[in-house]
Amino acid sequence: DSGFGIKDISILSQTETPGLGSRITESSFTDQFKGLSASDIALKVDGGKIDAVTGATISSRAVVNAIKKKMVEIIDSLEK
Repeated sequence: DSGFGIKDISILSQTETPGLGSRITESSFTDQFKGLSASDIALKVDGGKIDAVTGATISSRAVVNAIKKKMVEIIDSLEK
């Protein structure tokens, strides 16, 4: 891995179901990303280190995929 890790994430906006998917904004979900490298960013059910929000696996996976994609893009641009 490149040695880069996540310092923190914030969900700026979402339109998920209150009490279910909207829990992707809670620190119990977002804090799991801190310190992770790109290779660790995946849901546990997919071999990664992130626990999905109960009842909101699709929303959790969408956040994970977006963060991983952007992190890979940033690392690629820094390594050029």
